[in-house]
Amino acid sequence: MNLRKLALGLVPMIALTSCDESTKPLEVTESRKLTSYDDESNLAVVMPKDWRRVPSTKFREFNCKFNNDGEVYISIGTGDIKSNAERWYKQFGDERPVVVSELEKLDVLGANAVILESQGTFAGMRGINIEDAALLGLLVESRGNLITVKMIGKKEEVLAQRENFTTFCESIQWK
Repeated sequence: MNLRKLALGLVPMIALTSCDESTKPLEVTESRKLTSYDDESNLAVVMPKDWRRVPSTKFREFNCKFNNDGEVYISIGTGDIKSNAERWYKQFGDERPVVVSELEKLDVLGANAVILESQGTFAGMRGINIEDAALLGLLVESRGNLITVKMIGKKEEVLAQRENFTTFCESIQWK
């Protein structure tokens, strides 16, 4: 019974204190630099017209879809080209060591990027498996970061998007 009286007495008191007229608007006197959470990406790109933009995620600066299930995304990360290339190849069951100097090159962000290609069964993170899949990948070091572009999907769809992939990668610019 005492709890009921207490509750009945607190409700009006809380309601009255929340209606205080002395509350004034807050004036912002400081600012901070924008982060990647304020803007969808630190990069600008030209997306092919038949690709669809989807929301960025924590590790994907720019995220696209093509056809039914194909995906392309840009990440800004760390590490080196060789170890990232070997990790991507392992997702297709390819354990061979990568010789970076032997990979195809493409000029991106004023640097020599490398292009990776692989085909087979893709075993991605979170248990994602794609039979008869292909990878087109690009890795480039720029401004102390490793920029990666990864295209994954059904083999025939990925191979048909090679020109779009190359044009997309060549368009990457820092904002």
